[in-house]
Amino acid sequence: MTVIVDTGVIYAHHDEHATRHDRAVNAFESLLRGEYGRPYVTDHIFEETVTLTRSRTESFRAANAVAERMLGEGTYPAKLDLLNVGHRAVHESLETFRRYADHDLSFTDATTVTLCERRGIDAVLSFDSDFDGLVERIAPGG
Repeated sequence: MTVIVDTGVIYAHHDEHATRHDRAVNAFESLLRGEYGRPYVTDHIFEETVTLTRSRTESFRAANAVAERMLGEGTYPAKLDLLNVGHRAVHESLETFRRYADHDLSFTDATTVTLCERRGIDAVLSFDSDFDGLVERIAPGG
């Protein structure tokens, strides 16, 4: 099994004050035990998570810490494999974004759907129900 870990789960895991923090921590414990197989994060999710963390916390330190955690730098173990979306997949993701105009997908979400389809990734670990019906979604704590 393989899974892409979505922005909201990473952010909620990192921010102790996030309303979904406990659910995200439990999901990461399952992830670290290998219950979801090989975990990935895309470069788009990486950027979105660092930016979201900086914006919500107004803290460079918090944004840098979540970046280090995702990349396995410093005291953090390397657990997430980073996928580069790449030029071709960006164009394919735009097609995905257009195809699902009736869904409330961000472009980053469209890249996630595209990479799941292209690379045979089994699921997305996400709080975001907009993935439902497009790719398999594992809902943290759900």
